[in-house]
Amino acid sequence: MDIAFIYLPLFIVLIVSVYTDLKYRLIYDKWTLPSMVYFLVANAILDFSNVHMYVLGGILLGGIHLLLAIVSRGQVGGGDIKLFTVIGLALGLKAGMGVVFATYLIAGLWAIPYLIYQSFILKNKEVTMIPLAPFIAAGTACYLAILLWV
Repeated sequence: MDIAFIYLPLFIVLIVSVYTDLKYRLIYDKWTLPSMVYFLVANAILDFSNVHMYVLGGILLGGIHLLLAIVSRGQVGGGDIKLFTVIGLALGLKAGMGVVFATYLIAGLWAIPYLIYQSFILKNKEVTMIPLAPFIAAGTACYLAILLWV
């Protein structure tokens, strides 16, 4: 049941977000805001006794990334904040925190060699902005694969 009503819609939102973040450097509200409402309602129907954990997941994942955006002076974008809020509302606090860990682990493993290449081989001294949505999608996929099949 979760696959049809939670995971499939979540991956549709993630795929669209990856595409738009790579192409336009934007994650559109027309996808994230309705998704927040959808996952809140879906989890209220499917798992009412634990709906508070989904709400808490959305608030904390979004709040953590809002704080990161403030501290980093905009290195984390508003679309990323909303996308993490969607993940928290869809998966709940525990799984959402697992996704955050997997996301930043994958992003770090990719970014370190990339930034070394940019800095030392290409001699590019400018700060390179890297879209986060592909790593959010990869982190979500990896975490759910581990959760569901291990």
